Amino acid sequence: MNLLRLQAFLILSLVVSALLPAGSIMAQEVPELQITSSHYILLDAETGEVYAQRNADKEVAIASLTKVFTAVQALNMAPLDTPITTKSSDLQSAEATTMGFGPGETYTLEDLIYGMLLPSGNDAAYAIARSLGYQKGDTDEQAVERFMALVNQRVENMGLKHTRLLNPDGWGVPGHYSSASDVAAFMRYAAEYPFLVDVMGTRSYTTSNGLLTITNSNKLLNSYGALVAGKTGYDDDAGWCLVTLAESRNTRMVAVTLDGVAPDGWYDDNRVLLDYGFRRKPKIAASGAGFNGDVVGFVDPDLAQLAKSGKPEAAISGAAAVTVQFDPPRPSDNILPANGRSTSMSPTQATTWLAFIAAFALVGASGTLHWRGSGGPMTRGERARVDFRRSRS
Repeated sequence: MNLLRLQAFLILSLVVSALLPAGSIMAQEVPELQITSSHYILLDAETGEVYAQRNADKEVAIASLTKVFTAVQALNMAPLDTPITTKSSDLQSAEATTMGFGPGETYTLEDLIYGMLLPSGNDAAYAIARSLGYQKGDTDEQAVERFMALVNQRVENMGLKHTRLLNPDGWGVPGHYSSASDVAAFMRYAAEYPFLVDVMGTRSYTTSNGLLTITNSNKLLNSYGALVAGKTGYDDDAGWCLVTLAESRNTRMVAVTLDGVAPDGWYDDNRVLLDYGFRRKPKIAASGAGFNGDVVGFVDPDLAQLAKSGKPEAAISGAAAVTVQFDPPRPSDNILPANGRSTSMSPTQATTWLAFIAAFALVGASGTLHWRGSGGPMTRGERARVDFRRSRS
């Protein structure tokens, strides 16, 4: 593979993205839905097309929705069977939700991800961050800070401009924030990891050492049949928060609600939003007019990081390691404006075709073996699953 082609592709992608128009999200609130959460967004998980939103770019606390970010970063740092021994510094306030372990117990990374995402264990989040962030000589606090610096670097590489995360669990601290649009974009990205989707859709799990059996705190799993995955969150600063991924008739939707109403208003908000999306998309398709609205996009963070490094030795081993993210970013926001009906090629279309052409130049004939019949390259989630199976064999 010609590394000069790779560098040229990455530079081209960044230059094109810098030319995309800036602006705020278009007004797409749907009052008749009567959503009670202060901030929300509903979008197509595959395309990023936004069907409804309110205050989606506002930077606010997101509580334990933070743990989705933590989980993705962890999967990019260590195999699932990595052993992690807990410490007293991992144990959090009695007011916080926990996985329930004590100090000196050993679990796999897989166990701790379940413990972090099902019962929303703050202790599991800290055990993961401390262990994976550690470098020789670090205190536990420094190791966690190092891990969070990597999380924020990933967010920055994705082009998400409304997120800054200071701890791995989301327990309220000043300056820790995201937005409904950024959480939705990140959930689109997280959905490319089949393991994470499976975890967030699991009702109960017993750890590999048999010490703990934990259950999912997301009540929507038991009441909404289309739900595939989700993550709950709450603290005094954020209120009741929920991100959901649901599927119906081969369509996947992502809904995010922040600062919702207890006891069940925040769950109802997600149900209403998802149902609306599943009704709305077929109507748009049947009209023949096409989608005319905002799109939530993100940059593939791995390609962005490689472009930033500028290191010629950063080779890609095999076409299966190549992922081309066709969702174009914006310099000031991850919300893209509507393209309208212009007869000229839009920035979004130009980016897609340039990436498509560059991908073929980059991958070459051998790479076409990895392109699926439905179109598009092997996702990072598929690669992660293959790599994990290889590591376990």
